[in-house]
Amino acid sequence: MKKYYANLLGEWTDITNSMVELVDTHSYFEENLSYPKGSYEAECFKYDYINVQHNNKNYRIHPSQIQIVTE
Repeated sequence: MKKYYANLLGEWTDITNSMVELVDTHSYFEENLSYPKGSYEAECFKYDYINVQHNNKNYRIHPSQIQIVTE
């Protein structure tokens, strides 16, 4: 099982059941941590930020502020 954490305002927060770019967290990272043919950069790093919707708030954070933990 994968859990997703984001550094929101300096605090690592479990966002597993939240939304990222209006998609459930798991689906977003399954699709956007892929590397297009010939690329050395994952799709989620294409922009300097991603939008995380958590507890009725929207956070705009850099993708490097996400940690994925496999249990």
